Amino acid sequence: MEQVVSFLFKYRAALFSKSQFGFGARPSLLMIIALVAGLALLAYYLYLTPKVRLATKWRAALIALRVGLFAIILFCIMRPIIVVPSIIPQSTYVAVMMDDSSSMMFADANGGARLETVKQLMTPDRPFYKELLEKFKVRAFKFASSPERVRDATELAGAGPQTNLDAALEQAARDSSGLPYSGIVLITDGASNGDASNADGLANTLADLRARGLPVYVIGVGPTSLENDVEIARATAPRRVVAGAPVTAEILVSAGGSARSVHVDLTEDNHPLRSQEVPVQANGTTVARISFTPSSPGIHRYTVTAQAPEGDPIPENNSQELLIEVEDARPKILYIEGEPRWEYGKLREALAEEKRITLVSVLRSADGKFYRQGIENANELTAGFPRSEEELFKYDAVIIGSIEATFFTFDQLKAIEQFVSRRGGTLVMLGGSKAFNAGGYANTPLADLLPVYLRGEVAAAGENQSFKAAPAERGRDHPAARLADDAEASARAWEHMPAITLPEIITEIKPGATVVLEARSAKGGNRVVPLLIEERYGRGRTLAMMASDTWRWRMMLESKDKSFETFWRNLLRYTVDSVRHTTEVSTEQSSYSPGETVRIRAEVVDERFISINDAQVTAHITTPSGNTVDLPMKLATEATGDGYTVQFTPDEDGVHRIEVTAQRGGNQSALQSGSASFLVGPMNREAHEAAQNRELLKRIAAETGGGYYTPDQAENLIEDITHTEGPGTVREAKDLWDMPINFMLIIGLAGGEWFIRKRKGLA
Repeated sequence: MEQVVSFLFKYRAALFSKSQFGFGARPSLLMIIALVAGLALLAYYLYLTPKVRLATKWRAALIALRVGLFAIILFCIMRPIIVVPSIIPQSTYVAVMMDDSSSMMFADANGGARLETVKQLMTPDRPFYKELLEKFKVRAFKFASSPERVRDATELAGAGPQTNLDAALEQAARDSSGLPYSGIVLITDGASNGDASNADGLANTLADLRARGLPVYVIGVGPTSLENDVEIARATAPRRVVAGAPVTAEILVSAGGSARSVHVDLTEDNHPLRSQEVPVQANGTTVARISFTPSSPGIHRYTVTAQAPEGDPIPENNSQELLIEVEDARPKILYIEGEPRWEYGKLREALAEEKRITLVSVLRSADGKFYRQGIENANELTAGFPRSEEELFKYDAVIIGSIEATFFTFDQLKAIEQFVSRRGGTLVMLGGSKAFNAGGYANTPLADLLPVYLRGEVAAAGENQSFKAAPAERGRDHPAARLADDAEASARAWEHMPAITLPEIITEIKPGATVVLEARSAKGGNRVVPLLIEERYGRGRTLAMMASDTWRWRMMLESKDKSFETFWRNLLRYTVDSVRHTTEVSTEQSSYSPGETVRIRAEVVDERFISINDAQVTAHITTPSGNTVDLPMKLATEATGDGYTVQFTPDEDGVHRIEVTAQRGGNQSALQSGSASFLVGPMNREAHEAAQNRELLKRIAAETGGGYYTPDQAENLIEDITHTEGPGTVREAKDLWDMPINFMLIIGLAGGEWFIRKRKGLA
């Protein structure tokens, strides 16, 4: 379309958008009146008083054609012009930023390397660079992780391990300070994977460039899609899990070209663990989930690999690594039950062989009397429930069974809310005759906590309504819904689960909640209601299990079928998975490239999980070779809320272990320590998402007032930047009288009039 506009109107549409229209020759008003009068008399003589009478519509058509013809001729005689700004040659600077990262060695759309495309533009003997040098003072840079001044593209090697567009544009902005700059030319494939290239940083840089009046003119290289390429674009999993707990890794698989089934393998420490077929649409992406259970406590490296098809252009992007720390811990769960019932006994039986979780249970046997199991000493939970936050916060999760809200004091209910929101623990409420609405929780602090709405009225009783449990659409990959390692085997196991009943049927869930399991009517019909619902709340999470008789799964299944035990073990392991510690240690990523800065963050809290800001915190880093580096950590500003931070630049490949210790007070009393780990090694980030990121490049151009071009359109870039208002510009007039559209209109109008006159016998 742009070529058509340029042909018809002599100039590109972009030039018209920067111009002002005018006439180079303006006749006087009397001359215009005389011409109009003469034209009117001519029309009258030719068409209104002819010897041959014409229909009105034909007379009107002939008059319109003749008037239009004279109008076009008059328009050309008046010498129409556009006035555009134009740079005085060599009066201003232009920064040229050339991508020198390793992704530039991948194939361009023409089959050659992308770097060769850049060199064809930016070597001294090439037309584009020669014209740029004629019009501007050029400052050339190459960039990957950081920018560097160069003479021209002959100094590019395409060896940078990552691309930082933000740093490149920031350097161009700094370089322009105090100098007359007309703009920035950015030549890249749009990759932006440097550790500083985050969305907020780039957005701020673009806003700064716009404020400085520095438009960015982008030349995008590389194909926008990679035919026949299969890629593991992303792989995520929890960084820390409890030993024995199931883990679900979420992977993003993309494929260029036709639809296909991608074979994905998962290994643990180089040992095969899982395999799965992932269907991917043509030129699309699919989010797949692989569930597994780590083999043992410790730090494990997991590799997700997609089998490369024949002709895969970039096999380097077919895998991603994960690092998971499996804790050999004994998290504690407190279970408070208000009445003897089958659910209590069978739930404890399900955990009889569980070695990784300590279940502390309190059963109210009579008013003021409690049957306690799993306690550490005789004084623990003598009142049935912790009296203080410090006592409650020693647990990682709390299960509330069939017990009325009035059993708890208001302070205890508030402590449970703080247990989830501040401490980061998990609350599970079970269905029962004294739970949810029936237990009077509607007007308590727990009403805000639960993932369902309690409207203050007891819902319709469901004792006589049978339901079959099944994973909900969004809960199929939830650890609690996985009864077997294989997805199909798990689905079959749920189909064989016996029916259960619901004491209450609550259908309204909160906006942020997720239905993990749903209950489907066992007596026919299409009734489906929530069964197991989960929601994040503050630093923790809450779950609502609406059934009160999952024990039927144990009693009515064959003795060798352990689905009941598997469900409850998985659910309770999930409740204590990733629960907040008193000293939390983390890094922004789990994997880093050699020489990349690692930012370590630590959060230290007291027994009530209130932040401690006056501790002496030290990060002890153990490298793969066994060397130890001790780094004192500093408290970040309150505005960032980052706790204590320190930066570390590793120089070894492999797994690095971080242990953070905190001391406080004049006697240097030690607080609880925390740990984390990260992996250092060749990541080849440039191979991932290696197609041209055209949307990002167009955004950079649009937000700074520049333009986007393909290499074939590079000559348009010079024209646009030359005619951009800025320092060193003058006004230049460009004629429009000789536009091809003018001559085409003259010929068309004259030919149309002659044709009608010929047909009607007037010529």
